[in-house]
Amino acid sequence: MRWILAQRPEGPYAPDLFRLEEEPPFEGDLAEGEVEIETRLFLCAPTMRNWMDAPGPNLYPTVKLGTPMLAPAGGRVVASRAAGLPVGTDVTCLGSWSQRLRLPAAACVPVPAGRSLVDAMGRFGINPLTAWFGINRIGRPKAGETLLVSGAAGSVGSIAVQLGRLAGARVVGIAGGPRKCDWLRRVAGVDRAIDYRAAPIREAVAAACPGGVDVFFDNVGGETLDAAVDVINKHGRIVLCGQISGYDGAPMRGPANMMRLIYGSVVMTGFLVGDFADEWETAIADLDAHYRSGAIAYRDDLRDGFEALPVHFGDLFRGANSGTLLVRTHPGASVAAAA
Repeated sequence: MRWILAQRPEGPYAPDLFRLEEEPPFEGDLAEGEVEIETRLFLCAPTMRNWMDAPGPNLYPTVKLGTPMLAPAGGRVVASRAAGLPVGTDVTCLGSWSQRLRLPAAACVPVPAGRSLVDAMGRFGINPLTAWFGINRIGRPKAGETLLVSGAAGSVGSIAVQLGRLAGARVVGIAGGPRKCDWLRRVAGVDRAIDYRAAPIREAVAAACPGGVDVFFDNVGGETLDAAVDVINKHGRIVLCGQISGYDGAPMRGPANMMRLIYGSVVMTGFLVGDFADEWETAIADLDAHYRSGAIAYRDDLRDGFEALPVHFGDLFRGANSGTLLVRTHPGASVAAAA
């Protein structure tokens, strides 16, 4: 089975954009250097909503209508003509919402021995790595500085706030609802948590950051970005990780107060985790040490059901997930480390 993108979204995301259909058999035998993968786990990431849009002047991929939805995937090699990936190897890849994939071995990343697919795509996957590089290579908060993080209870933001705390920064997190804000204060250890649903965001950010903001890690954009720019300090750094406020039909725009950026000598930097691929193992080792010591708390939101993939994905835009949203292909699917 596979989930086909049947129509382009117009406005908010809806699961009926997709059509479930039988997967046609692969044509011909495996080519040299190819593998066939049985998918067992999918990562749901907000940026995938962008991939559903029609082609435009951007640099992200576009899913063609009538083809399977692109998605980060994990699975087990079930047929191979690649010497480095024998049958039984667990791998991660950029795949699609399909139960079987045929890919070049070079497009697959083997899961290290003893590590599960859930850990490979969750606690050591692209979301925590994105937070690690955004904080440690771009934002670089220092002891005594103020770090503001939007989407702070999400899969990326929750790691970013804790890395900022470990760097000695005063950390302010923005999230939606009292439950998420309570988790940020009680577990993630932020100094202040802002519930953007409870008060106008500009007033709330100004009140929580009376000394201004030195580093803003942005996952949201829009009015939240405007609120941060209004209080950004001289030589501030803005880490552009995501713009989820504009992913679901609303227009995406830059900050309104551009002159504060100019006169403040403020740096805004966008990035992708792939920009730092040669440092992934360094970041993974550092995250692992923090997880083991208890310095960083991590949450997976593990769901079941290939047939429910479009519904689970929609929870990202309702704020209905708690942590990294991962979906197993079917209830009980093995996502443990390969024997």
